[in-house]
This record gives sequence, C-alpha cells and structure tokens, in this order.
Amino acid sequence: MTQEQDYWKLVEDANWKSDHSYKRILNEWLKLPEDTFEELKKFIDKKASMLYKKYGPAWLGQDGGPGINASDDSWNDLIHDVIGRGEHFYNTVTVEKLREMADNYDYKESFAYCLLK
Repeated sequence: MTQEQDYWKLVEDANWKSDHSYKRILNEWLKLPEDTFEELKKFIDKKASMLYKKYGPAWLGQDGGPGINASDDSWNDLIHDVIGRGEHFYNTVTVEKLREMADNYDYKESFAYCLLK
C-alpha cells in the first residue's frame, strides 16, 4: 500500500457518512502516532485544496454555470464532506453532484473538525 492508500483507508474507516461524530473520529485519530496524525492532516488539507482549485470556479459561477448554492463556510463543509465519504466518492464527484449536495443539504458540518486538537 502507498501512503495515500493508507490515508484513504483511515478516512474510510472513520465511517463519516454513517456517523458524523467528528469528536469520535478525532479521538480515534489521536491514538495514531503524532507524525501519522500530522501527515493525515496534510493529506486531507491537500485533497481539500485540490477540490477548491478544481471546483471553485463552478461554486462561484465563474464557469458559465449558475454557481453552487453554498456560503463560504458551507462550501468548506461541503468540500470536506466529499473527502469524508472516501476515495471513490472524492475521485468521482462532479460539479452536478456538488450542486445537488448543496441544494439538498446533503453534507454535514464538518469533516475538517476531525483534525482539530
């Protein structure tokens, strides 16, 4: 397994989609070696940055579309929820899916809290 696969496994094992308890996940992740926790945090931050870069123009309506109905804070929650759902969901998410998630409030606040000590 690569490091990326290891980090995706930690994300997927956290079971965010079924149980949105960021406190539970944080407590589990704090049992990891400190360097592993810090690298996981960097991994999730990098994935979030990649989503922002790829879908930010669509969110803001700069891609010719209607934009994605989410405030700054909600957009952050939405992006992190995508990561929390795991590698397959992350790799297959589309502008249309993000728009649908935002319109239907099909995301939870906030997977990013799992990284706050």
